[in-house]
Amino acid sequence: MNRIKAAIYGVGAMNSIATRMLLDKDVEIVAAISRSKDKVGKDLGDLTGLGRQLGVIVTDDAKAALAESGADVAVIAVNSYMTDAVEQLRNCAEAGVNAVTLSEEALYPWNTSPELTAELDAIAKRTGATLTGTGHQDTYWVNIVAMMMGTAHRIDHVTGRASWNVDDYGPEVAGDQQVGKTVEQFNQWLSGAERPPTFGRNVLDALVADAGLTVKSITSTTRPDVAAEPMHSQALNLDVAAGDVIGFTDIDEIQTEEGVVFTFEMSGRVYGETDGDINDWEIKGEPDLVLSNGNVPTQITTCTQLVNRIPDVINADPGFVTMEKLPRLKYRAFGFHTYLEAGAE
Repeated sequence: MNRIKAAIYGVGAMNSIATRMLLDKDVEIVAAISRSKDKVGKDLGDLTGLGRQLGVIVTDDAKAALAESGADVAVIAVNSYMTDAVEQLRNCAEAGVNAVTLSEEALYPWNTSPELTAELDAIAKRTGATLTGTGHQDTYWVNIVAMMMGTAHRIDHVTGRASWNVDDYGPEVAGDQQVGKTVEQFNQWLSGAERPPTFGRNVLDALVADAGLTVKSITSTTRPDVAAEPMHSQALNLDVAAGDVIGFTDIDEIQTEEGVVFTFEMSGRVYGETDGDINDWEIKGEPDLVLSNGNVPTQITTCTQLVNRIPDVINADPGFVTMEKLPRLKYRAFGFHTYLEAGAE
């Protein structure tokens, strides 16, 4: 089979890691796209710290790059919400290019952005492309939990708690997490009518869908995480005063018609020296079950899952395909093209 050809869509912290991983798996990078004027016209290898040039020059003309490069898949790491991600996903779908995105809402956007998702699904089905949201939550917040649920006879309540360091994901994400704002500014932002859905909401939607359950009610609350002492945000190159915001915690709960309750508490904040990522889940029922992944390196596992999903996405039917409909994620020891099904290239 021919090598997979990939377009890097967004040249920041996450796709810098993904670029190296793709090359390690014998993927040919044929295009790189960025909105940053400081990056356009430069070689992707120089920008991603590879120590060598790749002969791939960054462009801001996404439509031309996707149409002319012959890319099989676009690897998107630009933003978090569907209202922002729709531009990149639409460009890929219209060009007939498969896409994997780190947009957290894209993990399961059918309930939070149904119209945008249906629009993208229709375009992708027409052009033969597959669009999928993935990342750290793919396995650690959905698939592992879903498999653990499969070991229970009866489930009353599923509760998850997770945290991640905003400085690992660049300035745009740190800004989304309101880092550096006062508590008053945070509360003003929170009270606005246009706040995007929480990342945890999409995780719970995916778990409910995977179990074949029906949503009865949804509640979401948010609290600011406040610096107990002065802290520094590397992503924003910003000193945060004690008492100001270093991120926030969302608490989402879905009650189902079948009686099972799902709760997820997720904290994204600037870390102190002793902080680390957590991923803990508990199932109450028969039997009671507990899962703890310890200190999970979310930045790296976000990129590994983005990259390792590529063969599954190329093999999948066209449309907006959420990850609970894909095979369970697998370790890819060999070149990605060796995992493609006949006719999927």
